[in-house]
Amino acid sequence: MRSALTISLAGFLAIASGAGIAAAGDKQKCTIATSGDSEPAKACARGGRPEARKVMKKMVSDAKAKGQKIGCESCHMNLDDYELLKTAREDLTKLEASLAKK
Repeated sequence: MRSALTISLAGFLAIASGAGIAAAGDKQKCTIATSGDSEPAKACARGGRPEARKVMKKMVSDAKAKGQKIGCESCHMNLDDYELLKTAREDLTKLEASLAKK
């Protein structure tokens, strides 16, 4: 009886820890820029949300260096799930165009 309880407990812990890993992996998965040829979409394909975040931060930094007033909140409602504002996709296109100009 005791070994059955130990095996059951071990199985439960394995499943519970696996679920935690899956949930953590879900936070790394891109949910917005999942296709296309924009820099954030390319970054998502390479390395998920962490890579996309790095690319976006660099784009924002470069835009600020050119005198633009922009920040994460310019396109995102929040930084928990990165939900976009209505004009975000259009604004990204403009941002990419402005950064392409030398």
